Amino acid sequence: MQDPGSPRGPVALATATAAIGFDADMPLLSAALDSIGVAHEAVVWDDPSVDWSSFALVVLRSTWDYTTRIDEFRAWIDRVSSVTRLANSAELVHWNTDKHHLSEAEAAGLPIVPTVFVESNDESDGTPWSTRLDEWLVVGDVVVKPCISAGSNDTSRHADRASAIAHVTALTIVGRSVMIQPYLADVEQHSETGLVYLAGTFSHAFAKGPLLAGERDMEAGLYAREQISSRQPSAAERELGDRAVSWLTARFGDLLYARVDLLPSAQGPVIIELELTEPSLFLQTDDGAAMRAARAIADRLV
Repeated sequence: MQDPGSPRGPVALATATAAIGFDADMPLLSAALDSIGVAHEAVVWDDPSVDWSSFALVVLRSTWDYTTRIDEFRAWIDRVSSVTRLANSAELVHWNTDKHHLSEAEAAGLPIVPTVFVESNDESDGTPWSTRLDEWLVVGDVVVKPCISAGSNDTSRHADRASAIAHVTALTIVGRSVMIQPYLADVEQHSETGLVYLAGTFSHAFAKGPLLAGERDMEAGLYAREQISSRQPSAAERELGDRAVSWLTARFGDLLYARVDLLPSAQGPVIIELELTEPSLFLQTDDGAAMRAARAIADRLV
C-alpha cells in the first residue's frame, strides 16, 4: 500500500450523485482551486469504480445522502483513510455523524441547546426524557429529530405531547436514536448564526432563517431550502465559536473546516450543531471565503 502521507495526484472533492448541481460551494471552491493551480475533481463517494489511492487528498464536501446509509458511509470513510489522506479525519467524522457528540461538548463546558436523548430501546413514555418533554411543553414547543440526520430531514417542531411522542416512537421503533430539544423562539427574530472556520481560523459567518417556523421547502430530498445571508457575529458568538474550535482541535487535531451553528437564547448564544463532516460553507456570503478554503486545501498537499 502506498504511504497515505505522500502526494500522488489531484484532490478529490467528495460529493453524492443527488447533490450534483445543488452544492453551491462547489463551483466557487473549484474556481479558487483552479486559480492557485490545485488539480481537483468532484467524485461521487459511492462510485465503485473510483481508485481513492490515486488522490493526494479526499475532501468531504457534499456527501449528503450518507445519513440513510450510515454503515456503508462509515465503512467507506475507513477504506479511504487507509489509502490516502481524508479531511476531515475519519476519527472526527465517525464522532460527528452521530449527534450524541453534543453531550461530550456540553460536558466540556460548551453551552448547547438543552437536549435529552431517547434511545431505540427506551420505553415510548419513559423517564427522564418524558419529564423534560413535559417541562419544555409548558413554556413552548419542542423539536424532535434523529441523532443521525442532516438537512432537517425527519425533524419536526411540536406544540403538543401526543404529536411529539408519536414522532419519537416512529423513529425509535425503526431503531433510530432521537434528540428532543426545546424550540428557542428567539431564532424567529434574530435567526441562526453559523461560524465557519478554515484550518482552525475564523473565516466568515452567515445568518440562517428559522427552518422550523413554518412549512419547509425540501431541495432534491436532501435538505430544507434555507434563507442565507452574510452576518457579522457578535463578540459573544465569536467567543463561543472560538472556544468550540479550540476544544475540537485539542480533541482531534488539525481541522480543515468546521462550522459552529448557534441559536440565540435568554442565556446568550448556545450551540445547536457542530458541523464537521460535510457542511455547506456558504462561501458565497464572503468574497474571500472560497480562496481561503482553497488555500487551506493546498496547504495540506505540502
